[in-house]
Amino acid sequence: MVASQMTSMRVPEDHMLLLDQRVGFDGMRNRSDVIRAAIALYLESTPTNADVRTVKVDIGTQTRFQLAELNELYGTSEAEALHAGLDLYLIQKLGVTDSISKVLDARVQKFRVETRAHEDHTE
Repeated sequence: MVASQMTSMRVPEDHMLLLDQRVGFDGMRNRSDVIRAAIALYLESTPTNADVRTVKVDIGTQTRFQLAELNELYGTSEAEALHAGLDLYLIQKLGVTDSISKVLDARVQKFRVETRAHEDHTE
């Protein structure tokens, strides 16, 4: 069994009502179960890198099933699918393309021009 510590905290009444509404769902037997699950979800979804931002996305039952099928067929995680979808959306809406590839292509072209044999170095 995992060791745990007891702590006290103040919770606003409106939050307590919302907590109580979740007791009985998804195996939550009491307020403590709901609070532990909420803490675990918060810790798992909070980025450890200051340059990263987490965005919560609500998905419906149909999308959940489709994501599960995608994972089963191709091993694609929900996060990978969402990243790919966001990339496509940005490309469509903003015309954003793979800027790294463009930068690399430009540099390759520049170096090709700079490294071509000059007339005074050829025989």
